[in-house]
Amino acid sequence: MVKKINICLDFNEIATLNIWHHASFTNNFFGDDVFHLIKWDDFKEEENNFLFLYCVPDETMMFLETIENDFYEIIKKKNIKILFWNEQFNLFMFDGNIFKFVPYIKHNCYDINAILYWKITNILKKHNIGEENLFFIHSAKGFIEEIEQMRQKEILWIRTTLDLKSKHIQLNNWLPWGSNQKVDVAKELSYHYACLFAGRPAMHRYNLIKNLWEKELLNFGKCSLPHYDNSSEFARINLPPIGCVNAHFSNNVAPETDIFKDIFLWVAGETYCPNGYPRFTEKTIKAILYERPFISYGNPGTLAYLKEHGFKTFDAYWDESYDNEKDDDKKIEMIAQIIKNICKKNIVDINRMHDDMKPILEHNKNLLVNTDWIEDLIKFLS
Repeated sequence: MVKKINICLDFNEIATLNIWHHASFTNNFFGDDVFHLIKWDDFKEEENNFLFLYCVPDETMMFLETIENDFYEIIKKKNIKILFWNEQFNLFMFDGNIFKFVPYIKHNCYDINAILYWKITNILKKHNIGEENLFFIHSAKGFIEEIEQMRQKEILWIRTTLDLKSKHIQLNNWLPWGSNQKVDVAKELSYHYACLFAGRPAMHRYNLIKNLWEKELLNFGKCSLPHYDNSSEFARINLPPIGCVNAHFSNNVAPETDIFKDIFLWVAGETYCPNGYPRFTEKTIKAILYERPFISYGNPGTLAYLKEHGFKTFDAYWDESYDNEKDDDKKIEMIAQIIKNICKKNIVDINRMHDDMKPILEHNKNLLVNTDWIEDLIKFLS
């Protein structure tokens, strides 16, 4: 029998990290078949455990700077390892500029001590906690490549290469979540597509809906947006009803079966990473769960990143070159054209196309729910 890994999540449930805490994520990611979730009061009495913390620029630094000193004493005394989850934020560099001559800043190069990773490690060093006790999970692609670049290229601020002592793994945190979801797959297709963007406001989502509105395509799909105070005329138009509470959809509490039961194409308005690295979240994974074709509208390379995990996409049915487009206006137009072409088809043809896609849809669903996405993490922590 494999020994369970002890992990503590307590500090993510209180300020300042609680705004990033998603119980639906952590409960599926750290399943009780592999991990033993321990409260801090019990956790601090044992040795060689893992403390889980979200890695976000402001809140993580505020936590580390304001937590009481006995916290660090316990971490050091009990040899507790800190497991950071970095979903998307710049951890090591600004677009590679730690390697570049930058004429408009002090010393003509970036001070690495002002960058998140070194801000974290410098605080911990003050408390005699070594870099080797830090573990990082990266959801987006690109961070492991950055680490390799630092091993090979001179960082201008320190004028040498750098081999990090911390440990890092690339692992999409939403895959274990998806594999644990149980959904009923219905197929009564009467809508051509769905663009449900009623969660966190984002201009790229707004602009896509605006483009579809201008093309008079909204009535072919289920569409939603949050309120935009500064979006002029578009804020005043009436969007078609979607049959659920829009504001709750992005928080996984809306009746999603009602949403997916009669749509053909799912348009996932992914969260953009500040560094431009590709990633995918529950927004795309939901389409896989409900066996729907999807457009994943995120950073360039998102579809390629999905394919690296073994998923299949839909380039046999429409042009997926939008995934490589860096100009957002051009990308929006390319996606809108795909939707427009789909909306030209009648519902009978849409249902036939969905039937034709079944091998892809079933492959993706089976891969998602039958893969042990945590296996690499267990090896990483063991």
